[in-house]
Amino acid sequence: NEIPEITDRTIEIKALAREAGYRTKIAVSSIDLKVDCVGACVGVRGSRIKNIVDELGGERIDIVRWNDSLQVMIPNALQPAAIEEVFLYPRLGRAIVLVKEDQLSLAIGRRGQNVRLASKLVGWDIEIMTHDELNEGIDKAETWFRQLPNVSEEMVEAFIVDGFLSYDDLTFLEPAQLAEISGVTEEQAQEMITFAEEAAERVEEETRLAREAEAEARAQAEAAGVSEEAKETPSQTAATLFPEEGSVATTESKPTMESLFGPDTPAKEEQPLDAKQVFGEETPAEKT
Repeated sequence: NEIPEITDRTIEIKALAREAGYRTKIAVSSIDLKVDCVGACVGVRGSRIKNIVDELGGERIDIVRWNDSLQVMIPNALQPAAIEEVFLYPRLGRAIVLVKEDQLSLAIGRRGQNVRLASKLVGWDIEIMTHDELNEGIDKAETWFRQLPNVSEEMVEAFIVDGFLSYDDLTFLEPAQLAEISGVTEEQAQEMITFAEEAAERVEEETRLAREAEAEARAQAEAAGVSEEAKETPSQTAATLFPEEGSVATTESKPTMESLFGPDTPAKEEQPLDAKQVFGEETPAEKT
């Protein structure tokens, strides 16, 4: 056994969620305060957990610390993402977890794997949102719920406080449960549930069509971008490869006499020499 503390039950595995071959999350606790349950499972420099990972063919294993409080346990389960806030809605068994924009993809994980395993680990449905997404969801829910028959503003507020953010959420309730929340009769509650079921199908269809239209528009935009790049004519290609002689600026200049021999300077006028300058003495004529 790679982890003897588990064998002697000093460390207890409280919960486990696994997608075989890909990733596992394990929540552990220790009955001995001196034993760090996570550190003991991981080992020095990851030595213990690495051996187990190798035995499982490289499957990723997350060891998290168990806590009886969901406000603590849910952020632990969603590691390594940093969590801002957790809202719990016991009636729906749902937790809405708020994160910053830069932590959203990390909290959700590749193909939703991180949040899916965390949900299995804690036994609650976990929804990851940013603050803006939650506010937008509340605004939509208020608009939808005001269309319900027999509804009042107080009922709309009560639904949202209990974590109901869509028509679909209301369809999971029995008439007696909805009557208890809203204060209407069971007959009126049944009318509300029937309306919500029909409206949920309509909203789902509208959402599906909107996504398809968005995907089609994106594909058309990408195709248009490719076709624009491909529009270069053969003459344009030739002009790029073989530019005309006059279109290419030349940096070399032809040599000139001045560049070779320097600038011309006017020749100095020669002064005539006299006999004295030539012979260094007076001429016979001068002696007489």
